[in-house]
Amino acid sequence: MNEEIAEAPRALAIRRAAVFVLSDVRSGSTLLDQCLGGHPEVVSLGEIHWLQAYLNQDRSLYNPAHPLVCTCGSSVRNCPFWQRVEATLNKPLDSLSLNLSYRRQKHEPGLVSVLRYLPRRLLWASPELYRFKIVRACFRAGRMAKDAARLYDAVTIATRRPYCVDSSKSPFRFRAVYDLEPHRTVAIVLTRDYRAVVHSKMKRGQSLRTAADGWRRRMQEIETLTNGVPSGRIISLKYESFCENPEIELTRICAFLGISFAQSMLQRATDDVHHLGGSPSKFDPSRIRISVDRSYEQHLTRERLDEIRAVVGNAAEKWGY
Repeated sequence: MNEEIAEAPRALAIRRAAVFVLSDVRSGSTLLDQCLGGHPEVVSLGEIHWLQAYLNQDRSLYNPAHPLVCTCGSSVRNCPFWQRVEATLNKPLDSLSLNLSYRRQKHEPGLVSVLRYLPRRLLWASPELYRFKIVRACFRAGRMAKDAARLYDAVTIATRRPYCVDSSKSPFRFRAVYDLEPHRTVAIVLTRDYRAVVHSKMKRGQSLRTAADGWRRRMQEIETLTNGVPSGRIISLKYESFCENPEIELTRICAFLGISFAQSMLQRATDDVHHLGGSPSKFDPSRIRISVDRSYEQHLTRERLDEIRAVVGNAAEKWGY
C-alpha cells in the first residue's frame, strides 16, 4: 500500500456508506444511480456485481446490449478510475467475489445438499431462507459482503467521496452487506408501476407471464429481506414521483443520507462517471434529463393489462399500484 493510501483520512473511511438501490429491472435504477452520482459526495458505481464480467469481457456472466466497457468509454482494466481503485484496494479486482456462489462443504446437512442442486430456484421460491446462517454460509454471503465492503472502502479513499451507490438491485447482496455493516449500509427501495416494467421487459423479448412473475418475485424478495431493517436505514421512492418531482424527491433522499441537495443531481451525471451495468441509455448523451415513461398506456390492451394484474396479484396494491 503506498503512502498516499496509508495516510488517507481515517474519518473519511469511517464515514463511508454503501447506498443500495433495490428494485426490479427496468425500474429506473440506472437513472437514479447516475443522478445521485451527480452529487459531489457520491460515487455512482452501477451494477457492481458485474465487475468480473467487465474485467474479463465475459458475456457468459453478463450479456447486455451495450459493450462491456466503463461509461467513460475505456475497458475497466484500462480505466484510470478503476486502476486507482485497484491500487487503493492493494489487491487485484479479479480477486473480489461480488456475487453469491454455492460452496459445498464436507458432511453438509440435508438442506445444504438440496441447495447444491437448486440454489437459485429455492431462494426465489422462499427468500426467507436467506435469514438462516447455514444458507448464507453455503452461498458464501460472508465472503461476498466482506469483498463488497473492501471495494466500497477503496472507492471512498480513492475518490474522497463517502457515499458509494450500488444499483445491482439484489436484495440478497444488500442483506449480506447490511448484516456485516448495519451502521454503514442503507437502501433505497425504488418501485415502478408493474405495468410499465412488464411492458419494458416484453419489448426486450420476455413473455408477459415471465415479466410479470419476475416483478412479483423481486418485490417479494425486497419485502422479505428488508424486513426488520430500521426505518432510518431504508427509504422508499416511486419512479413516477421521482421523474415528476425530481428536486423534491432527491432532496428527500439527500436528507435521508444526511447530505445537502445539489442542483447537479437534476440530470444524469456525464463527467467523470465510471458506471457498470444498467440501461444502455447511459451511453446516450441526449438522454440526460429526467422524464417519466408511460408508453405502456398506448401499447397494452385492457385484456393484456388484466392478464398482467392476475399474475402480480395483491403485490400490486401492496406496493401502491
